[in-house]
Amino acid sequence: MFHHDLHSLRLFVAICERRSLSRAAEKLNMAVSAASRRLRLLEEEAGTKLVRRLPHGVELTQAGVVAERYAQSVLRLADQFAANMDEQRDGTRGRIRVVASSSALVHRLAADLAGFARDHPDIKIDLEERPTTETLLALERKQADLGVIVRGVVVHGFDTHPYAQDRLAVAVPPGHRLVGRQQVRFAELLGEEFVSLDTGTAVYRLTVGKAREAGQVMKIRVQVRSFEVMCQMVLHGLGVGILPEMALRPLAESLGLHLVGIEDDWALRDLDVIVPSDTPLDLSTALLLARLRQSGFV
Repeated sequence: MFHHDLHSLRLFVAICERRSLSRAAEKLNMAVSAASRRLRLLEEEAGTKLVRRLPHGVELTQAGVVAERYAQSVLRLADQFAANMDEQRDGTRGRIRVVASSSALVHRLAADLAGFARDHPDIKIDLEERPTTETLLALERKQADLGVIVRGVVVHGFDTHPYAQDRLAVAVPPGHRLVGRQQVRFAELLGEEFVSLDTGTAVYRLTVGKAREAGQVMKIRVQVRSFEVMCQMVLHGLGVGILPEMALRPLAESLGLHLVGIEDDWALRDLDVIVPSDTPLDLSTALLLARLRQSGFV
């Protein structure tokens, strides 16, 4: 496989991530026939099948799992080389890839990153917003250097550092029975219909799990991918929505929604900064980690 070009490796990694040849080809703007031919050549050189074709996609063979790790490492090095050469040309001395949950960004991370960028103008920060589970995946695949997640998922192979806390609140439309309340127990909400974030988010996992512990099922009417769309759905009467209060407040105020704090202890959530424990940090990432640790809970 050492003889194959980077484009073929990018295709293979895209197939692994999407579990679909056609969706991977679409991502890379390739014809499916050309993508199939490149995959066949990879398999011929490897001397074994890397994927199994299924009626609605593909799955990796054991050899494919090994090949994916190899391909990711090669692509990461190639991307780092290209980025470092760009930085040498434009005078940038460092580059940090940060992936974080929306909750962290709204709460304080955006402000902390802006302050770090002002103090270190020669360090470039690539920032991507992802749910907690996808943040962990990006770090595992070496697609990011540092992440900020909502504590609660099982984390292996990472050094974790406490960063901040947020509290969940529920947004309700004008005229709702909870308007005027300052706080509410989660159990009181379980008769409502909900506008929910998608299944990959920490808020979804937490609230669905707490409903299950209470022996009930949340009545999810609509699932959305952003805070803004959730608030629009709540405004139009499709249900109530649970989000971090810091994220909800400016949206709620602009749309005329009412916020009610959730008083259960578990609604106060911890945010952690995480970095891989098996990879030494470069100087730029170490500086940012120190900055965020110093900022944490200040």
